[in-house]
Amino acid sequence: MAMHIQFFDRICPEAECIFLLERRFLPGADAQHNIEQVRKYLSDKYNIPAFELEPLLQPLQEVENYVNSNLSVSEERLRFFFTARNGGLLSLAWPLYYALKSGVRYGGLPEAERMAAMGPTLCGLLDIPGDALDQVSDLNGLMQFLLHNGCTEDVKWICTALYYAADDYLEELDVILRKATGLFLEHLPDVTKLCRQAKTFAQRRIGDDPSRIFSNLNVTAPPESIDIYPCLMGFHGLRWDFTDARLYFGIYYEALTDLIQRYSDQSASLVSRLKSMGDKNRLEILKFLKNGDCNGQDIAERLSLAPATVSHHMNLLTNEGFVTTTKRGTSTYYTLNPGALRRFLQELEHCLL
Repeated sequence: MAMHIQFFDRICPEAECIFLLERRFLPGADAQHNIEQVRKYLSDKYNIPAFELEPLLQPLQEVENYVNSNLSVSEERLRFFFTARNGGLLSLAWPLYYALKSGVRYGGLPEAERMAAMGPTLCGLLDIPGDALDQVSDLNGLMQFLLHNGCTEDVKWICTALYYAADDYLEELDVILRKATGLFLEHLPDVTKLCRQAKTFAQRRIGDDPSRIFSNLNVTAPPESIDIYPCLMGFHGLRWDFTDARLYFGIYYEALTDLIQRYSDQSASLVSRLKSMGDKNRLEILKFLKNGDCNGQDIAERLSLAPATVSHHMNLLTNEGFVTTTKRGTSTYYTLNPGALRRFLQELEHCLL
């Protein structure tokens, strides 16, 4: 049976805020806790110059800073909800967020029913299969399970606290996410175009067969259906949401992949572009085009070159992006591309200085 895949061109604000706040409290000495640190990591690891990354990441960094600076919640409570525990990737915020979306409330339920209702939330926190607690019917059974599961004392305490006061934690997280998403949307620039581009790239990359994506994410049992959303705060990768059957696709996944490939073999690219300029006539053509658009005949007459020679030079310059072409009637007109020239000079400077 084919998997049903739905691609979206809009973000999920609550999920974006969880990603944002989880990054702030990532454990580990080498963790990046904000977008500026992620930018530096990408620059250092892949030799990508700052002038490539800053235009992409600066608007997102401003949103992140705005939320973190204005969110009126104590550091202690944010750390409690948004820190990944037990060596896992997910914080407590995710399973509680799913419970909030489902509208479930645990207060007043008999013990066996409460345990069954809380199973998905606890499994999410423990990062175990969703049916792993099906045989657990009360608090004693839960404690025995936790004892043999190798959980940290911190996680055992949280599971016990959830059992007794889950509704209180749900309400507290609901307030935090409402505040955070309000700030997030208040400062968010127009990302409509970015989201559409991410959707198009995801459709092209995944198509009707996401098996490669799932194998990369170590998903052994893919769901029958999946929703794929663009992601701003997880801009540089993929994030699989097991519980909600969602894949969050980073809006700059394609752009960063291209940059990594370009700068991993930067010398070859620079040599190719240097060769395209390494001819007196081609340099004269670029200088001539500073004055405005020209067709091949204008260039041939100005530089006293044969039309075939001009065509050869222009093919080299257009292939490297230094010149663009437009058709006007039967004539091809050439236009200087200052942006490509500036980028080339910046890359050359980054490589040599």
